[in-house]
Amino acid sequence: MRSPLNSPLEVGVRVLMILTEAYPERLDVNRLVLLDHGVLHSADLGGPDSLHPALPVRAGELGVKRAAIEDGLQVMIRAHLVEMNAGDGGIDFGATETAYSFISVLASEYATTLHDRVHWIFSRFRDLSEDALRNEMRTIFASWAEEFGPIDGLSEGVV
Repeated sequence: MRSPLNSPLEVGVRVLMILTEAYPERLDVNRLVLLDHGVLHSADLGGPDSLHPALPVRAGELGVKRAAIEDGLQVMIRAHLVEMNAGDGGIDFGATETAYSFISVLASEYATTLHDRVHWIFSRFRDLSEDALRNEMRTIFASWAEEFGPIDGLSEGVV
């Protein structure tokens, strides 16, 4: 049985909330990966409590997050809540006009907290370039290394 945690549906809803907050801006997968990581681990960025626990292996999440984000995007595309476009800058994704209506009916405590984290991450990082956002994430990884010791396989090219 597949775990409901980080399932394509859960990741898809997280990504949809990110894209809805960014609307009408469109984001590529790389930026979605970084923003999703920041949403889940907001306390590491000096923000509110993280949605996911502060485990030493959380840096390794980035290694598998891209595939999970892509799977989640496919769920949301099939539901007509996300659109994919290919342009000169590559492939990007945007929330459809109906996405906000879908997000607004999610009333669980988790959905409310998730929305708060997405809003916070955008208030702090919306205007950063991808390189600047990556540098912020590298700062987090450096603090994790100090807190938990070296993490095998974590290299400069991961983020």
